[in-house]
Amino acid sequence: MYYFRLYNRLCKLTIVSVCLIICAGGFVRMTGSGMGCPDWPKCFGDWVPPTNVKDLPTNYKDIYSERGYDKLDFNVFNTWAEYINRLFGAFGGALCFILLLVALASQNIRLILLSSFLVILMAFQAWMGALVVYSILTPFKITIHMFIALFILCVLFILFRITLEKPLVNNFNTIWIYLGLFVSLLQIFLGTQVREAIDPLLDSFSRDLIVDKLPIVFEIHRSIAWMVLISNSFIIWNHKRFLYQYIEFSLIILSIILLIFSGLIMSYYSVIGFAQFLHLLCAVSLFICQFSLLLRTFALPNLRFP
Repeated sequence: MYYFRLYNRLCKLTIVSVCLIICAGGFVRMTGSGMGCPDWPKCFGDWVPPTNVKDLPTNYKDIYSERGYDKLDFNVFNTWAEYINRLFGAFGGALCFILLLVALASQNIRLILLSSFLVILMAFQAWMGALVVYSILTPFKITIHMFIALFILCVLFILFRITLEKPLVNNFNTIWIYLGLFVSLLQIFLGTQVREAIDPLLDSFSRDLIVDKLPIVFEIHRSIAWMVLISNSFIIWNHKRFLYQYIEFSLIILSIILLIFSGLIMSYYSVIGFAQFLHLLCAVSLFICQFSLLLRTFALPNLRFP
């Protein structure tokens, strides 16, 4: 019983850790620090990155020319932003490995298998991160990287749920939750397509002209935003008696408000940086809250009391 309690607590910590990884990744994206470290897993050939260009070889641009550094100058802020992002990732990976060790100590086969799957997922995510760096931030690979992070969060929420002492099963209206989840995933995907379209435009146009140059996927993304609002409004309305009982409902309301706010800023004021970062975090928050509500409706196997 002790191991399950410990596992559940570590699971909460790991969920927070993965959320911080997503935040750090979004910050790196917002600041354009993705190539702050041109190699992986080291940074400029060292485990601890330099703090001054004088610490680098004089021909560092030639050494890393294949990674685009023949056109870039060393930027200590970008380098350390990317390095800290990697530290968050390493910490999250270490926590997942500790979860596996606790699962092994519990001798529960299902928990061991699920924890092993989680460790494999984190290893795959780390490998995907390396591919993103070596591809010089190919947008498609960044998108895959983000969706894997969402999947890891879902697995962690399931592990947290099945190791609770007495999980309650709620009679929520799952139709609207399923619809909300589908629309959220669709919007996140469309949002990544918009982001992929923005990246090349930043090199050719000023920020105030970018919105007018975006392809039709931007209009689709903006139109489906109404479906996000409507589906989540029905989720809140159908469960208003639980509004103050579960934090997910409050977070859904907050996420929707901030999604609309950040979306309007990007659409009409072309403020890409911070608004894009906030938009991403709120989209992830909305999806995870919906997924958490859905899990509350399932009588998942309780590993503490099989």
